[in-house]
Amino acid sequence: MNTKPRAYSIRSLLEDLRLNHQEEILEIDDDVSVEFETTAYYLKLRKRKQVLLFNKIMGYGGFSLVTNIFGSDERFARIAGFSSIREVVDHWTTVSSSLPSEKIATSGNHDSFQKTFTGEKVNLFDLPIPSHYELDGSRRGYGRYVTGGLTTTIDPENEETVNLSFSRIQPFEKNRFAFDAGSRGHLWKYLDISRRRNERLKMTIIIGTNPIFYILGASFIDNEFAKAQRILDVHFDSGYLNPIPIPSDTEIAIEAEFLPEEHFEEGPFAEYIGYMGYDSTDFVAEVKSILMKRNPIYYDIQPSNSMEHVNLFSIPRSSLVMNRIREALPKGPVYQVIWPHYGGRFLALGYAENCEIGLAKQLGISVLGLDPLWNKIVFINAGTTRLDINTALSNLAKLDEYSPRNVIIVPGSFVISSDPTRDEQGNTGKVTFLTKAKDSAYEIEENDGSVYLKSPGGNVVITHRYREDQKVNVILASDIEVSDEEQVGWALATRCNPERDIKVERERIVIMANREVPSVARVPEVVMKKIGKRL
Repeated sequence: MNTKPRAYSIRSLLEDLRLNHQEEILEIDDDVSVEFETTAYYLKLRKRKQVLLFNKIMGYGGFSLVTNIFGSDERFARIAGFSSIREVVDHWTTVSSSLPSEKIATSGNHDSFQKTFTGEKVNLFDLPIPSHYELDGSRRGYGRYVTGGLTTTIDPENEETVNLSFSRIQPFEKNRFAFDAGSRGHLWKYLDISRRRNERLKMTIIIGTNPIFYILGASFIDNEFAKAQRILDVHFDSGYLNPIPIPSDTEIAIEAEFLPEEHFEEGPFAEYIGYMGYDSTDFVAEVKSILMKRNPIYYDIQPSNSMEHVNLFSIPRSSLVMNRIREALPKGPVYQVIWPHYGGRFLALGYAENCEIGLAKQLGISVLGLDPLWNKIVFINAGTTRLDINTALSNLAKLDEYSPRNVIIVPGSFVISSDPTRDEQGNTGKVTFLTKAKDSAYEIEENDGSVYLKSPGGNVVITHRYREDQKVNVILASDIEVSDEEQVGWALATRCNPERDIKVERERIVIMANREVPSVARVPEVVMKKIGKRL
């Protein structure tokens, strides 16, 4: 295990991929439009998990665009300084939270940028900001979103603290953008203070910098710059019009001010659950300057339920939850939990090895309790098992009977607003399934549009029709492919309210995962076909 991340810039990361990991990068030299085409390439190639570098952006000479940097677990781990994603989950919180802060050392200038635009020369639409999905921004007709920008702010109550946060950004004028800060983290706190004081909060949007800052920005800490320089050879320029330091390797920086008196109804936006999200704080900022390197590389994080998007917000949180679990639960047993990216953190799969059955149950309850905004459906096996959704369902079918001892449903629990199954009060049911399978074996059979997971202990049927003739019956909507494990897991995570949609009998369980949901994020079919012909 190595706990010191590499001091990559976007450029040095790309060079390292070219030299040492050629299979992980695909350079595309076709002329590519920012109108849905970069996302269409990603969707067509997503199973390869490659970094995509677009060298020719139509209408934006001199720019290139990179995406999917965090689209594989292996690459995420390498950037963070570990050999596997399991090591990241096991140790990242300890590393990031133990970093001491020190005063940020800046160069005193902004010589790292070769292009500076202020006043009338500021134009956000001169940047190759993509339109990702068809319905993005359809409320007001501005569909282009900055997704790879880190919002950098200074704590209004402590000028020594500089914070990095994520927010989606929608330009709607040359020098104005709307943004969302609904995660209620440090950025929300600073904005709330500024609103109550009626003060303009200065903020700098950083696009394309050392990738480790993106992980730190999702790690529930603050003063990330000051902490990072303790372990990385990173350098900072002084801000140009804002007093906020900027990493010297940054490709594009947008200096702005939050306007507490203005609002703009942005959205909807393709959220991490794979559906269009309509919630927004509708905040507005005014741009003061745009700083760029020569031939800048624009970094775009794929939105919706891309592996990159979910990894960035989920893996640091997984580390935080597992760190707390290992601190709180008895030492000795092996506790393992994963949050598969297709479940958007609403679904967790795990096991507890070498422990009493009651402790395995406690693990499942702890997972629900320690991640209250998200965790909704948790499978825990008493004993080592494979951690995938089909195995979890098969293990459930191997139980002798079902009761509140092994199907623990918690009604009326709070959940984040992006869960499509929440009620008007913001609540949903949550469930922990406790199994005790000694092996993970089962056979798959497809018949008459249904999938059967068969084992001596009992069968699972995954189907589109209502049934209750097997021990475990999973009912999906017609748009879900029953033979695709990721789609099955996605439907369970986002279309099932355990309080209302799980029917438990002594010898049978019926799981309805077919609730009506918001619009699925989609790229126009004509664009998908166009890109498909190129590949």
